[in-house]
Amino acid sequence: MGNYTHTIPITAIIENQGEFLFIKRSRYAKNMAGKWVFPGGKIEKGEDAIQALFRELEEETGLQFYDDVAFLSSYSFLRNEDMSSSIGFVFLVRSKNRLINMDNSVEDFKWIKPTDIVKFIFSYDEIKDFDSELYVTVPGMEVHVRNAIIALRKNLFLNRHLLSVTEYQTQNCKMNESYLNCIATINDIDSFIKENIFPR
Repeated sequence: MGNYTHTIPITAIIENQGEFLFIKRSRYAKNMAGKWVFPGGKIEKGEDAIQALFRELEEETGLQFYDDVAFLSSYSFLRNEDMSSSIGFVFLVRSKNRLINMDNSVEDFKWIKPTDIVKFIFSYDEIKDFDSELYVTVPGMEVHVRNAIIALRKNLFLNRHLLSVTEYQTQNCKMNESYLNCIATINDIDSFIKENIFPR
């Protein structure tokens, strides 16, 4: 297979006050230079998708987040130039604040209303003139917005710790019959899970 590589990117739709955070990639970025996209990054060795998601978001935005997360979609693509492949995952999260601390991978940012997404130019082509091609994104961003709206309306959130099996495995947790019975029968499941995410 030669130098074939496979990556697992994660993407986040960050919601705050009914708006979503859209970032403009640096014009010097290796991928999607100068384009408006949703924040994210790649899963690193030893991480699962949820751990990578919040690590990347904290590094890239400096925002503080609530512990709830909704899975929105997955996607795959091949790069013809080197035949590398990616399978990515998209999540919806909610931030506690709106003040961004951009790292050097981000050139600009804005909080957009859901309908603002259709005002951008959708193109896979590389940007040739960074001074004139100011509002370019890639196809698929509008689908992420649609999915985020649905997830918000249907309240499809779970506590982030419930989704991380890696976290469970590394904390020496023990699953027992009593714990599983409580989850299956208790009336206030939200309160129980909040206090008993990982059985001891």
